Amino acid sequence: MASAIDNSTQLSTVSETHFTRYIKFGIFVALEPPALICNITLLYYLITDQTVRRALHHHAILALLIVSLATNLFDVPRMLDFLYVGSVRPQTKVNCLIWQWCDFMFYGHSNVLLLWASIERYMLVLHGNVFNTAKRRLFFHYLPFLAIPVYLTIFYTVAIFIIPCDQFDFDVVICGLPCYTSQLIISLYDNFAHNWLPLAFNILLSTALGIRVFYRNRVGLQQHAQRNRHRKMVFQLLLISSLHLACVLPYALVIFIEVVADSPNFAAYVQNVYFYYLFWLMTLLQPFVCIGCLPEVVSKVKKWWQKQFRRNTVVMPANTSRL
Repeated sequence: MASAIDNSTQLSTVSETHFTRYIKFGIFVALEPPALICNITLLYYLITDQTVRRALHHHAILALLIVSLATNLFDVPRMLDFLYVGSVRPQTKVNCLIWQWCDFMFYGHSNVLLLWASIERYMLVLHGNVFNTAKRRLFFHYLPFLAIPVYLTIFYTVAIFIIPCDQFDFDVVICGLPCYTSQLIISLYDNFAHNWLPLAFNILLSTALGIRVFYRNRVGLQQHAQRNRHRKMVFQLLLISSLHLACVLPYALVIFIEVVADSPNFAAYVQNVYFYYLFWLMTLLQPFVCIGCLPEVVSKVKKWWQKQFRRNTVVMPANTSRL
C-alpha cells in the first residue's frame, strides 16, 4: 500500500474494534471465491484465445488482471486471517517482511500499469500509426509491460528487504508500515512515482481521451467501424480507471494531506481502518468490472456453458407412449 512520510501516523496508533473487523471480514470473504473464479476465467481466455490475445488493447487488461489475481491469492488471504483473528500470524519478522513486500509491490504495480495503460490507450486511439511496425510494437508496447514489473520488483525488494528493520507490530495489518517509509527521500520518491503522479496523469489522460473521442465522433472525422472500436477502447479505460480512482484516491489524498499539513485524528482513523482496505476491495471487484470490458470473452464463456448444458441435457423421444 502507499507509504507514509511520518511514522507517527503508523497504523498501530488506530485501534480497530471487533465490529469493524468482522464487517470487513464478511465482505471480503464473500467476494474472494467469485472474484478468483472470474479472474482465472478471464485470464484463461485472454491467454488461450489467439484472436483476443493478438489485440494490443487487451494486453493492459491482461496485465492488470494478473496483478489482481496475485493480490487475491497472496495478499488477501493474509488480510482475511488478520481480520478473523485480530493479529498477524505467524508472528515472525520474515512473515511481516513478505506481507509488506507483497502489499506495497502489488499496489505499485496496479498504479503504474494503469498509468501506462492510459498512455498506451491514448496513443492507440489518437496515434495508432505508432504501433504499425513490429519494431515499434516491441519498443512502445511490449518492453514497457516487461520493464515496469522488473523495475517495481527490484525497487520494493531493495526498499523492504535491504533497509534494516526490526520494528513490527503484530496487532495491526501488514505489521505496520515498512521501515523505509521513515526515510524521507525514499518515501517521497515512492509516493510521487508510484502513487500521486500515476493517479493524477491517469485522471488527465482518461478525461482528455474521452473529450477527444467525443469531439471526433460529433464532427464525423472517423469511419463507423473505427469510431465504434475507439469508443469501446475509451469505455474500457474509463470503466477500469473509475474503479481504481474510487478505491485508491481517498487513501492517496489523505497521505498527501499528511505530507503538506496535519490531519485530524478522525481522518487518521477513517484512513487506517477503512481507506487502507479499499485497495484490496478494488482487486476483488476488478475482475467483475473487466467483464464489461471484454464482451468477446464473455460471449465465448456463454457459448461454452451453453455447450456443456446441452451436452448434459437428456432429450426425451417425441413419440413416447403412455403405460
